[in-house]
Amino acid sequence: MRRASLSPTARAPLALAPLALAPLAMLVAVAPVASGAQDAPRVGAGAVAAQVALGTLGTGVGFVGGGLMTRSAARRLGASADRASSAAYVGAWTGAALLTPVGPAVVGSRGAARGSYPQAVVGTLAGGAASWLLVTAGRHGAFGCRWCGPVRALVGVGAFVLPSVGATVAFDRSRHL
Repeated sequence: MRRASLSPTARAPLALAPLALAPLAMLVAVAPVASGAQDAPRVGAGAVAAQVALGTLGTGVGFVGGGLMTRSAARRLGASADRASSAAYVGAWTGAALLTPVGPAVVGSRGAARGSYPQAVVGTLAGGAASWLLVTAGRHGAFGCRWCGPVRALVGVGAFVLPSVGATVAFDRSRHL
């Protein structure tokens, strides 16, 4: 059987693709675990799934809402259409970064357990960095082989979900009573 040959420009990003998860791995390794008198009860699989799902929903709502509100505010302040559009991107990414960790924080704070929203924001940023690396690797041909269809689909879903995964991991690691 003949192996597919990738061009040198496609091989380099493919070799770097596993590094896309490095920001999340670093977050898990260095994030402080909550140090309270009592540890919070463990978060179940259903709660983690809800945290990730709500965080992913928050990413989309925060992106669209932040972008629209920023563009509207910029236009009211007298910015040109081009300047308002540029400002809208900043508002969109900011809205996504601030709203993504709300779902993990709400679901993870049930009962007496509490966690750190700022740490969840840092987790969102780490997950966003991992997403950016996956997208960049894809744009440089890392997932361009003819058998990579399922891989491209998983990478697409992963790139959208990773900010929420980062927020969930960071928030749950900070939980305490």
